[in-house]
Amino acid sequence: MEIKNPHASEELLLQIQSNFLEKYQSKINSDAYDSKDVERIRQNTKWILAFYKHAFANPDRAVEIIDEVLVWRKEFGCNDFLTPGKLPFKESMLELGALFKRNKDKNGNTILNFRAKTHSKGRYPHEEVCKFAAYFLEKEYNFSLDKPIVLLFDMSDSGISNTDLDFAKFLISCLKTYYPGLIQYLIVYNMPFILNAVWKIIKALLPAKAVELVQFTDKQSIKKFIDDDNLFTHMGGKDTYVYNPKDIEY
Repeated sequence: MEIKNPHASEELLLQIQSNFLEKYQSKINSDAYDSKDVERIRQNTKWILAFYKHAFANPDRAVEIIDEVLVWRKEFGCNDFLTPGKLPFKESMLELGALFKRNKDKNGNTILNFRAKTHSKGRYPHEEVCKFAAYFLEKEYNFSLDKPIVLLFDMSDSGISNTDLDFAKFLISCLKTYYPGLIQYLIVYNMPFILNAVWKIIKALLPAKAVELVQFTDKQSIKKFIDDDNLFTHMGGKDTYVYNPKDIEY
């Protein structure tokens, strides 16, 4: 998804900015992008650095990714997701506890937890499920390489009935393209053997660099990334937290 240590001068970042604004001026004029995002590109070279890193230090590709991301953000309504008191999905989805922020890894990165057993394809419309996931990513996104997060996929007690390849493809798009700089790495905990075939399909959709960021763990190996105090009891840690939708601020 990205190179580990991008080095780019301010001059290069400003050149990428200029190239984007020039190449896609017609899209800017026709409101193909949200004006808030265009302004971020004009003002925030930290975000441009994130695109540069995501493009494997290819300036021309960085310009193309900026276009892809800004078009998607406008079409998906990302800048409206965090409007106070207004959710982009049914409030009842919060009751499931499918996605929530809690704890940090050993490097101090915030952990976004996804509990696979709570998901069932078709329970909610696909687009609404995608907006549910994007909402939590948007809440953590800093439009830069600052404060990356860890995605922890808890596969405990999950099975084929919890499999949703369409949703998985959307998450892959978020990681590959839509949120450059957000994800430090992914932890997959307690993957059932029966889902190995599903992983092979997902793996084929990921670039090699992204596959390297996926860490498969069990009760022993997960402790290489998260200490006991920040690990749920069912994973062998000391955190007794029980999910409560009232803990989600919106």
